[in-house]
Amino acid sequence: METLKGFPFPSAPTPHPSPLASLGLARWCAAGEAGGLPTRPTMQRWIEVQIETHADAADLVAAAVAPTTGGVELRDAETLLSVAAGRTCVVALCQPDRAGLLLDAVEEALAAARAAGTAVDPVTIRQREAHEDEWRDVWKQFFRATRVGRRFTVRPSWDAGEAPAGEFVIDLDPGMAFGTGAHPSTRLVIKLAEEVREKCHSLGHVLDLGCGSGILSIVAARLWPLASGLAVDNDPQATTCATENLERNHVVSFQVRTGTLAEVTGRFDLIMANIQADVLTELAPALPARLAKNGLVILSGLLLAQVDPLLAAFCDAGFTLDARADEDEWGALRLRL
Repeated sequence: METLKGFPFPSAPTPHPSPLASLGLARWCAAGEAGGLPTRPTMQRWIEVQIETHADAADLVAAAVAPTTGGVELRDAETLLSVAAGRTCVVALCQPDRAGLLLDAVEEALAAARAAGTAVDPVTIRQREAHEDEWRDVWKQFFRATRVGRRFTVRPSWDAGEAPAGEFVIDLDPGMAFGTGAHPSTRLVIKLAEEVREKCHSLGHVLDLGCGSGILSIVAARLWPLASGLAVDNDPQATTCATENLERNHVVSFQVRTGTLAEVTGRFDLIMANIQADVLTELAPALPARLAKNGLVILSGLLLAQVDPLLAAFCDAGFTLDARADEDEWGALRLRL
């Protein structure tokens, strides 16, 4: 299970946190699916279940309910929506017909924790019916024009203030897709890409794998205006959002496609993948076939503890380390063959 920082939001796991998760205001635990990017259900109504328990039992509860929901949110004393010190609230969202299975999983996990001597009680369980309209606009108050990297200003339509002279401006409405530029994993990709730009003023082809909102495709189009690119995500909501954002920023050099790496053909001079560590590990053997001679791969979405194991997996696939960048609890790698 992967833990990601973000604001609470009602959706199942994305390739990264959703727009809310990109703002660094809570914790998100995602259960990735091997063999491709994690997926998100497209339902509009669901059941929200909140399980407040001792902090020692929270990860066990989260792991138990994740297969039913696809992902859970954790609220503790340090998150924006907080609970008392030593306590954690596990927030799970599921389809109405799966609520019973989720509650059964919770009870089994709590019983197992008690049997193992783990602090659990007191436990409070609350559930309610929820709708995506509740959050679709609420999170916007946390996304404001933000300076990212050395030359980029990312601004949403509801905060389109003046950008500093000489800045690359990205007008972005992330919708339900991940990628506002506020999350360290996105900033690290931009940082490593800007470093490439200092040494390489032209690129032929760029792949944005797990494109989310399309922000990294727009960054690449700004850094290498003559390059062509492909933005890929297996979530139709993400590719719809990316298409809209590319059009909003007048980027015509990138195509957007719903699919996976297995459906991508050709070779690329730069591949950017801001996904989950487990998914990146699964993709490692396939990426060399998609990389052009002297090409580079930028990998992000990694907690610091995941960086070295992922690097080892990519070294086994023939890659070598070109650069590493860290920010807070996050890390990113730039690799070459």
